[in-house]
Amino acid sequence: MSLSDHIVKMTFFKSNPEWVWYDENEFPHLTEKAPSEAIESYEYWKKHYKKAQETGNIFY
Repeated sequence: MSLSDHIVKMTFFKSNPEWVWYDENEFPHLTEKAPSEAIESYEYWKKHYKKAQETGNIFY
């Protein structure tokens, strides 16, 4: 996967404001309107986010 593909996959779920909302800590969550592609993108982002939280390294 190219860097460009990685970035698109990491951010796709944020591309439509009807698919995502942010809590008081500005953490994103998906709405019921999110299509399967947005769900896949969100899970991909969340995996990298959790890894960054555990290791202290940013994987973007």
